[in-house]
Amino acid sequence: MSPARAGVLTGLLLPPAGVAVFAGVVVPTAGIDWARASVILAAAIVTVELVRRIHTVRRNDSEPLDVTAVWSVAAAVSVHLTLAIALVLLLCAHRVLRGRRDLGCTIAWPLIAAHFAASSGAWATPGLHADTSGVFAVAAAAAVHLMVSYALTAMGQFLRDRRVSPASYADIGLTAALLVIGAVTGVFMTGTLVVVLATIPVVVTLYNAAMVQQLEGDAFVDQKTGLANAASWQAYADRVVTDAAQDRREVGVLMVDLDKFKRLNDTYGHYAGDDVLAAVGECLRSTLRQADLGGRFGGEEFTVLLPDTNVIDTIAIAERIRTSIAALRVTTIDKDGRHVVIGDVTASIGAATHPHHGATVEDCLRVADKYVYQAKNQGRNTVVGIDTENITSLVLSGGRG
Repeated sequence: MSPARAGVLTGLLLPPAGVAVFAGVVVPTAGIDWARASVILAAAIVTVELVRRIHTVRRNDSEPLDVTAVWSVAAAVSVHLTLAIALVLLLCAHRVLRGRRDLGCTIAWPLIAAHFAASSGAWATPGLHADTSGVFAVAAAAAVHLMVSYALTAMGQFLRDRRVSPASYADIGLTAALLVIGAVTGVFMTGTLVVVLATIPVVVTLYNAAMVQQLEGDAFVDQKTGLANAASWQAYADRVVTDAAQDRREVGVLMVDLDKFKRLNDTYGHYAGDDVLAAVGECLRSTLRQADLGGRFGGEEFTVLLPDTNVIDTIAIAERIRTSIAALRVTTIDKDGRHVVIGDVTASIGAATHPHHGATVEDCLRVADKYVYQAKNQGRNTVVGIDTENITSLVLSGGRG
């Protein structure tokens, strides 16, 4: 672990540890707290191992859901804060031993927030509180845990990448469902500990469903760039253009071809080339509008669909993409193992629109591809398109030199 990462981790863990010690001094732990904490810890480890087996069977390393959050919020609702934080740190240690990211320990923070939110319901007596305060405490614990978790995730993304990728509604919904399950489990644990036997299969089933959803989504994504693959882009573009034809709306289509990409591969190596492709994919996602769709056509070629976009706006968006790609600085490792920064990435872009350049997506792509070759002949790092209404050639050049 690097010194900087170790420093960040220490800064994240010391305050929760201090809170745990303070809470233990102010309010002594009871025997029932130890029992609940032990049961939750055992259930959490069993759950983690079961979902880990799902990863092994499906040969997938990404995690669609953090199942430790279920038991974190259950502990926040039903266990003394000192033991709840200790439980989280033990889960963190188990996570590290299993090769997962050590910054998963930051779940101590949403746990603390959820604990104080749940304390508004006063879980001092055994049994489920059916009154308004009890319902509020469950909802508050889950909601606060969710908000703090996503805030920490967003902060981590910003510190790492200087940008934040918003979570999808599906991700938020699944995470919220897990947290509610955890909160309800914690409530029932104030009366009986065997409730965890029902919670474990529910969590594993929900996780498996999320994994299937993720794998289905991955089937439509190009793994190197994170954009739509050629087949899924074509299918979506066909639907958009068909609908646009019925409503007499315009659709922009771009063909984006990276300049001298073979030379880049020969100079830096294919792994460095893959890093450039990934950077271009991220550049397209951050540059395009929400309704637009970028895809990988093949090799170093990309396609972009621009619904409800006229000729002039299509070329303007293409120019924005061109300048964004030209501004890329890709940090990677070359074929000789040296750390390098690749900064000479440019693209030639052809711009076409439906219905001006064709009735189908393929028609527009053929025209856009022709314009790509014109852009290459005009010096590369250029956008070329034709405004057929005015029979005027529109060439916006970046002046590669």
